Amino acid sequence: MTADQKMALYDLNRFGYRLLFVRMMPEGPLAVIAQQKELATIDFEGELNLRPEIKLRDESQSQSQ
Repeated sequence: MTADQKMALYDLNRFGYRLLFVRMMPEGPLAVIAQQKELATIDFEGELNLRPEIKLRDESQSQSQ
């Protein structure tokens, strides 16, 4: 994670957001965070996206295969 992402995540922790994972993208690292079941992302510049167009795998389906 970049320093900007860490600062943004630190600020969002008080609202209940937690880090799920960081994915390396061509533009730089993308932090995927969640607040309960709501997903959000923080780009490499620390910009928050509360409506990212991403879908996570359903763990229950992947474990049963």
